[in-house]
Amino acid sequence: MSESEATVPRHGCNSDPAGDSSEGADRGAAPVLLWAGPAAAQDYDPAVLSDADAARAGLPRTPRAALQWRVSRAALRQAGAGTRGDAPRAWSLSHSDGHALVARAPAGWRVGVDLERRRPRDVAALAQWCCDAGEQAHLAALPEARRLAFFYRLWTLKEAFIKAAGLDFPADMRSVGLQALQAQAAGRWTLRAPAGAWRARCWEIGEDWVASVAWSVDDGAAPPGPAGEPAWRTARGCVLPPVRLVYADPED
Repeated sequence: MSESEATVPRHGCNSDPAGDSSEGADRGAAPVLLWAGPAAAQDYDPAVLSDADAARAGLPRTPRAALQWRVSRAALRQAGAGTRGDAPRAWSLSHSDGHALVARAPAGWRVGVDLERRRPRDVAALAQWCCDAGEQAHLAALPEARRLAFFYRLWTLKEAFIKAAGLDFPADMRSVGLQALQAQAAGRWTLRAPAGAWRARCWEIGEDWVASVAWSVDDGAAPPGPAGEPAWRTARGCVLPPVRLVYADPED
């Protein structure tokens, strides 16, 4: 994994969440990601909630939490994952500050996604319990202007692995993440991942957001051909800010 950066090309984004059929997308070699903002709340439909979500729908919530609920469940509906009547498939949901991100993949895959809105954090204190010694040392050595950005990349990758592999949060946060390669490959990193063959990507979205996805495919569920890149979709009525790839492992 390197610190090279690239802007996701325009053909990698699609403003129509149904622009790729669910069946077609699930034959791909990488997850499909759906971005949803506050405008997605207008598509919330309690009639299509899963049984588990239907049981939670009537719980009291603050206005902010109620918006978060509607946006995230509308995102699941538009992604064709985790709602009543959807075909079996792997999926993961993350939400932050009125926005949501869904990762969808074929049944038999393991996938996890995390979305975070950047805000000032006590990086040193958080790193003590969620980062291993190598990650802590790298964070401490970074200039302040870069420290927070690197921390959010680490954090979102860790949470994506926790979700995808069914690990414990926060107990297993230190066990996954990044490790530096040898000195001759300065600035390059590889994943500290759970057992198995894993792929991961991390992006900065606009000026405020960081997101990561991690996925693993068992041999029997692997599609033919080379591995692909995650495809971005946007919920109806929402706008996806510029998406910039900041980490990729393995690099293609």
